[in-house]
Amino acid sequence: MKSYRTLVLKYRVEKLPPEAVAQLLKVQQEFRRWAEEWARSGGKTPLPEQRPLKYFAEKFIHAARALDWLRSHVVKHGFRPPLVFDAQLRLNSERDVSCGVFVDLPKREVRIRKWGGGTIVLPLSEEDVKWIKDRVEEGAALVFAMAWVGRSRRNHVAAFYVALVFRREVKPIQPRRLLVVDFNALHNGVAYAVVEEGRVLRKGVLRPDVIKVLQLQQQIARLDALCAQRGAICRQANEAKSRLWRLLRSWEDETAKKIVKLATQHKTAIIADVPRDESMRQLKEGNYSAEKKIMLNFGRLRSRIRELAERHGVSYREERLYSTICPLCGGEMDEAPNRRVACRCGFEANRDEVPIHWAVKQFKELLTPYFPL
Repeated sequence: MKSYRTLVLKYRVEKLPPEAVAQLLKVQQEFRRWAEEWARSGGKTPLPEQRPLKYFAEKFIHAARALDWLRSHVVKHGFRPPLVFDAQLRLNSERDVSCGVFVDLPKREVRIRKWGGGTIVLPLSEEDVKWIKDRVEEGAALVFAMAWVGRSRRNHVAAFYVALVFRREVKPIQPRRLLVVDFNALHNGVAYAVVEEGRVLRKGVLRPDVIKVLQLQQQIARLDALCAQRGAICRQANEAKSRLWRLLRSWEDETAKKIVKLATQHKTAIIADVPRDESMRQLKEGNYSAEKKIMLNFGRLRSRIRELAERHGVSYREERLYSTICPLCGGEMDEAPNRRVACRCGFEANRDEVPIHWAVKQFKELLTPYFPL
């Protein structure tokens, strides 16, 4: 099983010569035009004849075969792909074999070549060097690199990005149990349970600091309203949005680590019960309070858990489990305002715990088909 990790380096375009930026943008645009045709044709478009487009097309196809998400995003979602390079990492005094990207740790620099405009030399920070050394100690190797000129999602400032992709072999964990994760609106929490046949070994609920999130949301709404009248307030609104973004991102990272750590400790596969997109869309478009709508965004947490699971050899699968159908008799249950559900047969539980009862009941069916004992 192969596990990939990526280090994304970001440089201000002002650090590059203006003529280099112009040439990079030109090559990037021409390559993306070819990639769009390649995606529309189902991968049948021939490679470009001219350099460096032929080089980038060859490396892109190689990377797309290795990374399912890259191929899927380009073909299905119109994702604008980066320029893909072969890459070499020098740890000591290894010979330079003329790859497109050369990461020289002794000199603390990365060199971008083969793009049709000479060599771009960029510095590596101490933090970047440490990250790379940590990956090498884990047994990972630099397999390719990607680069693109783009704008930050947060402040729309143009930057030059370089992504270094490392790969290592991971021995898959042979699961003996299930870790059921029930995704809900974040103020209700992410319920989890370690399940084996006939019983629940451990369970809990993870949720962010709901009060702080709502306070920030209210502050942002007030500042946004004032921003339309006084421009100076806009900076305060953006600062509040950044604080909220960092708060939720930190919680998502910590929650994903806790979930995957539990999976490795108990040798489980992860079964994620994720609401249907249609249900979430109805909530967002309905009468859900504006302050709480941010609590419906758990896409990054979901992706983070999946990525960490893959990195540690933990099997991950998304499976819809019932939350309003009784696990004892199969009857439809009634829900109270406090998220308690009850059945005429006598079964009663918190709605978020019902999928756990179904996982106990269907333990063999959930484990065996995809996660052999």
